[in-house]
Amino acid sequence: MQLTLVGSHAAALPIPAPQRYWNSVLPNTPMPKSLSQLVMPDFISVGKGGVILHNPVHKEENWAYSKDSDDENARFQNDAAENAPFCVKYADIADDPAEAESLTQVEVDPNRTIFFLEKDLHPGRAMNYRLAGSGNSSTIPFLSRKTAERIPFSSSQLPEILDKLSVKPGSDEADLIKGTIQNCDSPGASDEAKQCVTSLESMIDFATSTLGSKNVLAIATEVEQGAAPMQKYTITVDGAKRLAASNIMVCHKMSYAYAVFYCHSIEKTTTYVVPLQGADGSKAKAVAACHQDTSQWYPNHYAFKELNVERGTVPICHFLKAEDVAWVTNQKPT
Repeated sequence: MQLTLVGSHAAALPIPAPQRYWNSVLPNTPMPKSLSQLVMPDFISVGKGGVILHNPVHKEENWAYSKDSDDENARFQNDAAENAPFCVKYADIADDPAEAESLTQVEVDPNRTIFFLEKDLHPGRAMNYRLAGSGNSSTIPFLSRKTAERIPFSSSQLPEILDKLSVKPGSDEADLIKGTIQNCDSPGASDEAKQCVTSLESMIDFATSTLGSKNVLAIATEVEQGAAPMQKYTITVDGAKRLAASNIMVCHKMSYAYAVFYCHSIEKTTTYVVPLQGADGSKAKAVAACHQDTSQWYPNHYAFKELNVERGTVPICHFLKAEDVAWVTNQKPT
């Protein structure tokens, strides 16, 4: 299975299918860098040996994922521990209460901020935060929808998926694939729309249908290249800008052989764009999501421990990591 792009010079390469679809559906919406860097002008084959990007310009093969790779940077990165505090929000959707409880046992690190209060979004406020993504998974590219739809993506088809991607059953990589698919197959909260998208085209369709409009903004946290992954960031004098939309759809990058995002709608959420200055001198523009109603979050959620507050009492915020994407209706910021 492969898509072949004809041409040997970068200028002659056709616009990739995901980019063409974006341009046709969202002609007035800029594409965040975190997404555009995942749209490759290469042809991608999926089969024995993994997912391979064949670059006709540089005449080389880049492995998005290889089961035989000895290069740790070319292998899946397990972000489970990094994402654990975000995993359990709602008391009524945990299939296994014991497992849900275990995810809340992450110790609070006093030298690092994960959650903060909405009132903290003021110039001069400093916090130690990890904004840059970790691992090679943040740059693994999209397949076109045409190619992605040829590859099964459900727990019931796991053996076929592993065979298609040439991943050995029982390996660490197989466990990561299984875990991602299980997360995608699990039910969402009763009041949210949720879908794992396996192509940029599918993300566009889900975002516009969920928000009920094609007049949307796609925004992402932007960090200067070379900035320390985690450092002390200070909100600059320009201050946070609140977006007028009250509903938001967020897409989180998952660990997989090609780009897969877990997208879900969030109601009663205020979104901010926050200018930051890093301790190393780098600048960042972070997207902050402030959840106005936490009354249905899991009682032992990490956020309540970190902030020493009770659920449902105050708005709780967090920054989106650089590989995440937030979608909102296009309204004037305040």
